[in-house]
Amino acid sequence: MRINPITLLFFLFFAGFSTLTAQETRFFVPREIQRAYENGTRSMDGKPGPKYWQNTVDYTIAVEVFPEEKKLAGSETAVYYNNSPDALDRLVVRLYHDAFRKANPRAYRVNPDDITEGVEITRLAINGQEYSMERGQGVSKNGTNTIIRLRESLQPGDKLTLEAEWSQYIPTTTVRTGAYDSTAFFLAYWYPQLAVYDDVFGWDDLTYDFSTEFYNNLGNYDVKITAPKNFTVLSTGVMQNAGEVLPAEVFQRYQQAKGEAETVSLIGPEDLAKGYENQSGTWHYKAENVSDFAFCLSDHYCWDAAAQEVAGNNVFVNSFYPVEMAGNCQQVTANQQKMMKHFSEDVPGIPYPYPEFTTFIADGGGGMEYPMMANNGGPGLGVTVHEMFHTYFPMYVRINEKRFAWMDEGWANYITDVVIGRYFQGKEGFDFGGSASQIQGTLGSISDLPLITSTQFMDFTNYGYASYPLPAFIYAMLHHHLGEETFLKCFREYIRRWAQKSPTPYDFFYTFENVSGQDLSWLWNPWFFAYGSVDMSITSFKKGKLTVTQNGVRPVPLIVKVEYQDGNTEELEAKASVWQQGNTYELAIPNPKSVKSIAVNASLPDAEPLDNYYPPLSQRYADFSVTEDVMGSYQFNEFPVTAEVSRKDGLLFMEVPAAGFQFYLVPNSKTEFTSLDGTINVQFREEDGKVSGLNVKTPDMQLTANKQ
Repeated sequence: MRINPITLLFFLFFAGFSTLTAQETRFFVPREIQRAYENGTRSMDGKPGPKYWQNTVDYTIAVEVFPEEKKLAGSETAVYYNNSPDALDRLVVRLYHDAFRKANPRAYRVNPDDITEGVEITRLAINGQEYSMERGQGVSKNGTNTIIRLRESLQPGDKLTLEAEWSQYIPTTTVRTGAYDSTAFFLAYWYPQLAVYDDVFGWDDLTYDFSTEFYNNLGNYDVKITAPKNFTVLSTGVMQNAGEVLPAEVFQRYQQAKGEAETVSLIGPEDLAKGYENQSGTWHYKAENVSDFAFCLSDHYCWDAAAQEVAGNNVFVNSFYPVEMAGNCQQVTANQQKMMKHFSEDVPGIPYPYPEFTTFIADGGGGMEYPMMANNGGPGLGVTVHEMFHTYFPMYVRINEKRFAWMDEGWANYITDVVIGRYFQGKEGFDFGGSASQIQGTLGSISDLPLITSTQFMDFTNYGYASYPLPAFIYAMLHHHLGEETFLKCFREYIRRWAQKSPTPYDFFYTFENVSGQDLSWLWNPWFFAYGSVDMSITSFKKGKLTVTQNGVRPVPLIVKVEYQDGNTEELEAKASVWQQGNTYELAIPNPKSVKSIAVNASLPDAEPLDNYYPPLSQRYADFSVTEDVMGSYQFNEFPVTAEVSRKDGLLFMEVPAAGFQFYLVPNSKTEFTSLDGTINVQFREEDGKVSGLNVKTPDMQLTANKQ
């Protein structure tokens, strides 16, 4: 048969395509990622491929902050290195503050006074050639992206120099950055930033609307920040001119803290009360091999610091907080030291990779991570651990959070639970953490999209669920299945392989399989690629044998708690992998004739939890008379959310829609109830014989609510 050249090329193309896709038949691989394997930039053993590349940037920036005007102005020189095999005919420059520009889309409401013309670029040049910001001159805007059509393509292996001068206002709407009071600022996403061009998606031109987070180039930063002399400035990087800026006494404390394990107060309440002022208003910082640069400044913040030894080097650990919060914040530096030690030596067991870390604390809000920094809404242990762990993901391992938020937030949630439980609370044994109960309300719903779905397609109904507790629970199951030694071996190797690089979900999947030597598709497929839910049920309890059936499609471990007539308890368990053998599993229950009750997976999510108990939970209500008066709405005093209490399946059911929490309540007395997993206690308050409110106690907090 004679084949013409075009037909031959056609067959060769599709033969190659079929060979590629045939390499992975266990789960779906998008074509963008298939091409990366075909091009040799990634390997199916989870390692960066022999042809892996990434573009980098060197920034030299000078910026001045005008606190009274809530404004900053700066100039920068950015040298962009094209390490890709592609000739680039355009640049994508991010102007994140354009999220406040008139008519741009925003996921959240902002203070009307913050809506401006966005970033004002007063000069833009590439390789010395001036570019006009006027329409039709080769520069266009799309959301928070500015696209520059290059007059000459940037060839592989070449570099270009971008120069820019700009100014912008500092928003009072504090979405991760902004003015936290009249003279306290955390400034992030504040400079024209060259977007990522990578081997999977090409240019990262997804615009920023406050919803998803970030994905940045690896770079070096040389930054000079000018502010009034009575303002202290802390930032990403290492200060180059401390002796020129700090007063002699404070500089002496600064040098002491660099080598001191005990917390040193560099600027304390007494210093601020005297009218503190620095010698100079220009602060010079440098940072190498980081993915972004942020800074904070204030004229009424205390500054504590200490040194933490990591792998033979001292890391400079800082806390920066309002003087009025001094009493609650003075332990933060010591807490940071302890968590850094455990991150470095225990979990994950990779030495903290940077020379400094600073936590900025403002009253209210949540937490946000940056290279070598965190912006936290309070001194709480949970947020402090979570944000420092982000050093590893997405900073050291450069996650594309715009598409795969679960690859960093899920780890931060899970490792926070592990570190607090083990090293701050002294818990023993395996703990699935708080994520299991947090996913109950969304699991199996229409909002429960497969995790492989790009984060950009999530919204307020499922972004938090899919980015935080759901992946945290999956990581916990992976840890439980592999065991401590193998899990840490895989986790550490994953971090080492992808340090300062950008993995996709498949690099994570394949690394854990490669290092563990196991096919883990039984876990990946149902939890990352498929719709479905979790549903276990007790089929029978006869002759000392408990039979449990898996009715759902997503496997979870079995945690069986047995309570005996004498009050003693016993816990039996099996790994999630047991469901590879079939949909039923049988356990031998010790001393079956003495059994009082059995609970299956009380602390794990389940679509139909009521059939996980022997005898049925409804029997526990027989001894208590629960009045209809407890039903209704309850407004919490501590948060602007409402709880709904109703009767469902013959039991009391409590739901907090705004937080995604819902759970059945089991009675301990007429007015006191416990969630099925035993972590939440609810006590109804009465006045004049009627229910007037409730008290909720969890391991982390105590809340009160009034009946509406």
